[in-house]
Amino acid sequence: MEAREAAEEVALYVTGHVRRRAGSRFLQGARKERLSHSQGLGPSLDLLSTSRVRGLSEPVVQGLLAWGRGERRVHLLREVPTPRDVLAWQALGERCVSLLPDDAVTAPHEDGLAFALHDLCHLEKLADGEHYLGQVGFFSSFCRATTGSDWDAFMGRFDTLFAKEIEHVSADMNGSAIFLFAALKMKLKMAVRRKVGRDLGRPPRESGPLEEEEAAAFAREEDALMELLGIEGEIATACRCVSTRKDAPEAATLVLAHFEAVGRASLAAR
Repeated sequence: MEAREAAEEVALYVTGHVRRRAGSRFLQGARKERLSHSQGLGPSLDLLSTSRVRGLSEPVVQGLLAWGRGERRVHLLREVPTPRDVLAWQALGERCVSLLPDDAVTAPHEDGLAFALHDLCHLEKLADGEHYLGQVGFFSSFCRATTGSDWDAFMGRFDTLFAKEIEHVSADMNGSAIFLFAALKMKLKMAVRRKVGRDLGRPPRESGPLEEEEAAAFAREEDALMELLGIEGEIATACRCVSTRKDAPEAATLVLAHFEAVGRASLAAR
């Protein structure tokens, strides 16, 4: 299916669901000007370019129109993808949008409309020009790391909660590569804290700085993670400084440049 046809089908799906739900409140008024480069894409996309539809954010609308113009790489699905599938697509700079039947299980989203809108929001977050290359590089590194026995051995040291959190980072988070990497490190830090607690036969601590034994264990696992991600040398040193506190801007600049370089290579090989 061509991009224009796929985007038009998704636009028809979301506007149809909103129309059934909102009734006479479906349309929120005409736009002052038609959104640029939107003519001839299809009746539902045309509606979005000329009118405001209740509950559809501007990123959703802009993403659909960009998709219709062939400016987004999107997989149109009829089922819920696996986190590994989403990660593999993001490693190539692509996302997916699922159109689910009314009887589908859509948790944690309310229904098929909410699921589709969630996908469309993530599509635009990935496509953000400021963060696109870095995200592709991060997800490409992450995707390569998760294949093979070394990754299985690494994950085998932690609990099932960490596995769920890893899936969340890989398939349900978008933004700056530094934000994504810092979030991954934080998930690892808490997983290490829980592991140390189990090993010592005590409830894990949930806040405060790492204790000496926790810090030593985290340093080992952080090194193991960076090896799996293919990060070494001065970039690995910089990665150790990156955190959610945003307190190491020079290190973050080096790490971002690394992920952007990986992103360029991944897109060139696509």
